Amino acid sequence: MKQILKGILALGLISFLAGCGDSLIKAENKDNSPFFNPAIEKIKSKYPNCEIYDYTSIKNLSHVDSKIRNSLIQFYTRESQEKPLSDYSKYFLIKTNENKYKIIGIDCYKEKNNSINCVPAETQDSKYLN
Repeated sequence: MKQILKGILALGLISFLAGCGDSLIKAENKDNSPFFNPAIEKIKSKYPNCEIYDYTSIKNLSHVDSKIRNSLIQFYTRESQEKPLSDYSKYFLIKTNENKYKIIGIDCYKEKNNSINCVPAETQDSKYLN
């Protein structure tokens, strides 16, 4: 009987802890862009072992004030809908090894020799996420 009770309590605790985290959306290549994988590789080279999410995951960061979350989502959605100057322009939310969140903008260009060059940059808005 004690073992059953302990098992139920342990299962309840595990369920509680699993449900407490922020539910973030992993970055996906929804439009099958040939620039997506080089962009992800470039981010990973600059931020090794980071987790990369869709920028809309900002709305699920419970530790960030809701007004700031909404403003950031509106801003980056508007930015994403504008015609980019590069061949590929995207925003990502990353979680670093130090459990810090950053908003990364990345621009990719197709070179004359058909190679892809990607340039990531941390946005100034990352300061609002930690």
